[in-house]
Amino acid sequence: MTTEAVSRPGTTGFLAQRRAVGCLFGAWLLSVFSQGYIIVPASVLPVITTEFGITSSRAVWIVSATPGAWALTNFALGSGIDRIGDVRAILVAGLTVVVASILGWWAGAHHRFWVLILSRLVAGAGIGIVWTASANVVGQAFTGDTRGTALGLFTTSAPAGFALAQVVTPLVAETDTWAATFLLVAGCVLVSLGLFWYSVRDLQLQATDTPGNALQNVRQALGSRTVRFGCAMAFAAYSLYLFINSWMPTYLAEQFTISLALSGLLSALFPAVGIVSRASGGYVSDRLLGQRRIPVLRVSFLVALPVTALVAYTTSVRVIAALLVVAGFVIQLTFGIVYSYVQESVAPGISGTALSVLGTAGISGAFTAPLVAGALIDATGTYLAAFGYAVGIACLGLVLAWFAPET
Repeated sequence: MTTEAVSRPGTTGFLAQRRAVGCLFGAWLLSVFSQGYIIVPASVLPVITTEFGITSSRAVWIVSATPGAWALTNFALGSGIDRIGDVRAILVAGLTVVVASILGWWAGAHHRFWVLILSRLVAGAGIGIVWTASANVVGQAFTGDTRGTALGLFTTSAPAGFALAQVVTPLVAETDTWAATFLLVAGCVLVSLGLFWYSVRDLQLQATDTPGNALQNVRQALGSRTVRFGCAMAFAAYSLYLFINSWMPTYLAEQFTISLALSGLLSALFPAVGIVSRASGGYVSDRLLGQRRIPVLRVSFLVALPVTALVAYTTSVRVIAALLVVAGFVIQLTFGIVYSYVQESVAPGISGTALSVLGTAGISGAFTAPLVAGALIDATGTYLAAFGYAVGIACLGLVLAWFAPET
């Protein structure tokens, strides 16, 4: 069964709203630190390649292992969220991320490549559950006319976490081992997990029946044309997002001969602007477009296409910084919208399953994009083919958004 957040009998509208906002903040903070964990190694890949004696294309597996595990496990584990309950799933998954982060610190400090990969895989499964279940709780805690805005605000946690990690990790590497960042993640996730539990304690979680078994629920979710289009668009958007996040620090450091700290700071512009765009996308859709989602998705890919191409050709640090701001804004408009788009198209009893399917599709793009880009860079010796791949993904997203049905 799944859970639906409702106010307790006799509570006022103000109290119910305050509890919903508290739930949103608790879920957001937990997601900031767990999402930041994903991108920690990206801003110090040159350091990792030197310490481990490996190539950049092999080192990027450390980044891709986490979204890869998310993609592989979320399909199965996500359907279980509807049965064990969102809050319980979040608590167990959050503790899993804490343990995996501590193991990752030890492996990174002692140069144990495969142990580090294992820790990243375990954490990826936990982060997938935290994200999907948190999105489900937030989506149920708010009514239909504010759901898009609330989910848009929740999804700002990912760029906030990515930007924080891109800036902090090089600074930690200058004063200590870069792997010490994992210890910071473990502590922050543990504290935010406690705050999340505190924030939802006053929400009465009403059980709703989940029809059928897990396979039937997945089949029912995929039977929706809207869900299928949403999954495909999420794949394209997350591919663009992780391609730029994972390779931009190394690209800037190599092509513009700047320090890792500066390249990490510039790269952080891309996810950081998503804090504004993800929230504004949901607000525009709810308030100005009458809860229509497709127009926002079309604008996102339409602008992302030429901007991604321009990033590959600019030779000015200032221009590329401006382009990263624009690209970060338009690409991340998609994320909050696509979660509302899918959740609104299925019955409440399988919303967790539908969101897990969506998460699997999106994170599959996040997993494959850095690896495909790395292979293209190794094969050609330049970044041009990798950016060509990203432009192709943007074209795919635009075509999908143009033909996708409105909810």
